[in-house]
Amino acid sequence: MVKNKYIKKPHKAIKNGFSASFQLKKIKESFPNLIKEKVKGNSFSISLKIQPTPFSKSYNIRIQYDKFLGVKVYVIGEDLEIAENRSKLPHVYSHEKQELCLYSPGKNEWTREKLIVATIIPWASEWLFFYELWLTNGEWLGGGHDEYSNEQIK
Repeated sequence: MVKNKYIKKPHKAIKNGFSASFQLKKIKESFPNLIKEKVKGNSFSISLKIQPTPFSKSYNIRIQYDKFLGVKVYVIGEDLEIAENRSKLPHVYSHEKQELCLYSPGKNEWTREKLIVATIIPWASEWLFFYELWLTNGEWLGGGHDEYSNEQIK
C-alpha cells in the first residue's frame, strides 16, 4: 500500500469523541452571544437563546456537556406553560427541571462523535416548535415515546 501524504487519517478527536473545548468552539461560531457558565476540562455549561420559528418567542436554554456523561438541555428563566388538557410537560426527562428529551441514549441517536451545534441545538429548537403546537390542543406531534399512555385528556 502506497502512503499518500495528502490523505489524512480520521482525526483522533472524532474517533474518541469531540473535546469539550472543540464542541464549545463550534457552538460559539453559530451562537457568539452564548454565556459560558462553567468550563472545566471535559465539560461545560452554557446558556443561549434559540427561536424555533420567526413567529415563535425566544427561549433561553442551558446546555450541559460532559464528554463522558453526555449532554443535557434545559429551558431556563421561565416556567413553560402546560396545555389546558394536560398536567405535565410532554417529552421531558424532568418536568420540574424542564430537561428536554431530545434523543434516546440507548439507541445511539446522539454520541460524543457528533457535534452539539449540528444535532442537539437543532433538536432543542424542534422540540420547542412541537411544544408550541402542543400548547394548542395537548397533542404531542414531535414523535418519541408515548408518555401519556396512562393519562386521560381532561
